[in-house]
Amino acid sequence: MLTFNPTEAAQADRVSSQITETGKYIGVITRAEKLLSKNNVQGLGLSFKVDDGSTADYLDLYTINAKGEVLPSMKTAQAILGCLKIKQATDGKIQCEKWNSQERKRETVTVNGYPELMGKRIGLLLQKELSTNTTNGNDVERLQIFGVFQADTELTVSEILARKTTPETLPKMLQALMAKPVRDGRKTKGNSHGGGNDYGYGDIPPQNSKGDYDDFTF
Repeated sequence: MLTFNPTEAAQADRVSSQITETGKYIGVITRAEKLLSKNNVQGLGLSFKVDDGSTADYLDLYTINAKGEVLPSMKTAQAILGCLKIKQATDGKIQCEKWNSQERKRETVTVNGYPELMGKRIGLLLQKELSTNTTNGNDVERLQIFGVFQADTELTVSEILARKTTPETLPKMLQALMAKPVRDGRKTKGNSHGGGNDYGYGDIPPQNSKGDYDDFTF
């Protein structure tokens, strides 16, 4: 007997559940992991699920190196906090899905992360990046975060800080992204951690009279 299952039937026309193309996406954060590499580089490990169910895994941002120096990807991490209107994300345990290479399947695990970021809606501009596998020399495709914006208003962090109500920066960012949809990292040496993108994050409003944003309230 063959019985119709609408849930399974709906999956038949889905080509892939993985986001593979450069573009503008709105969804929720499904992994906000606290990272620490073998070289003592700190970072924020992100996974993302858009409204149609497709996902982008391992949009990882390495933010502080072993010397305590801030890396370029910190700007992207700060933009995420700003767009979510979160002043401080505290450490804690989170549950998320990760790929088990030995079992060859995804499984739910408990890791150190940032609970306040989990399940939050966010807008991301994602850019396809080509890099070289240092072990075998093969080309590798991955997605990196090009820009961040607020899901409901499409405001960027600089516009939020400036208390603007009309999104003007995102269209410019999207235009710049689509003008160069693929970033060829194979031509760049010594950039193993990536750096996000500075577009839109260099125009944060002038500091106030106190010299910081400590009195800024979301």
